[in-house]
Amino acid sequence: MVRVDDDATIGRFLEHLRWSVVETSRHDLAVGATRYDRQDATRLHVVLSGTIELELGDDLVDLDRGDVALLPQGGATRLTASAGARLLSATIALVEPHPTMTRAMPPVLAARGFGRSEPGFSSLLDTMHREASDARPGSGTVLAGLTDVVISAAVRFWLEHGCGTARAWLAAAQDPNVGDALAAIHESPGSPWTVTALARIARASRSQFSEQFRETVGDTPAKYVTRVRMAQAERMLRNGDAVAGIAYRLGYDSEDGFSRAFRRHNGVAPSLWRRSVLQPVA
Repeated sequence: MVRVDDDATIGRFLEHLRWSVVETSRHDLAVGATRYDRQDATRLHVVLSGTIELELGDDLVDLDRGDVALLPQGGATRLTASAGARLLSATIALVEPHPTMTRAMPPVLAARGFGRSEPGFSSLLDTMHREASDARPGSGTVLAGLTDVVISAAVRFWLEHGCGTARAWLAAAQDPNVGDALAAIHESPGSPWTVTALARIARASRSQFSEQFRETVGDTPAKYVTRVRMAQAERMLRNGDAVAGIAYRLGYDSEDGFSRAFRRHNGVAPSLWRRSVLQPVA
């Protein structure tokens, strides 16, 4: 959960987060049906009914009715209906672009449980579906306003229930220089990052950057790099990647070195972690 002292930051952040809707589309998917979505622009997917499995790169997310997924950089996305589903998709853009903040966002911002935890927005989601379906006068304007409200609420939900990634996004919004360093880490977690190299990206001295980073992110640069690498490693392990290949891609000198880092972070070896995650529930 986000810390209490971040509440004011979230409020200020959302005040400046306004979206415009470029285009919308709705899709009815039968059980097992798959739709491929390939867009380089920011994409929004809202599950109006049923269940959707969303796959983008190393991210695999299950979305239920009322869940919202924001894909800041878009990308080649696979959407599969685990149960008969109705999906509203939209291409959106920030009214006031913030390149650093967008780069620091995760590939998939998934507000899972949003519909259940925020039942007041269910009627808005239904209205969005009707406006996207009916060719009524002004439906585009109405849909744009509803989309802005739903995205803001979903982002707030994600920030309140997020972890280090959510806090990093807030940090990018507060301090563009630190945001540039965060974006660089997320874009290339396997690079041999040092405080000096990150400080150079942030246009700050080594000591100044370390202090700013700890203050805004709540962690040291080294610990944050490790956290990002471990999150990436977990996604790759779920996808069945070989441990040796993961170690190489994440910048470790050897498989043993990666395994030791993973064990320190998760308490078990990578192979045991994968087995426990993928083991069917009895």
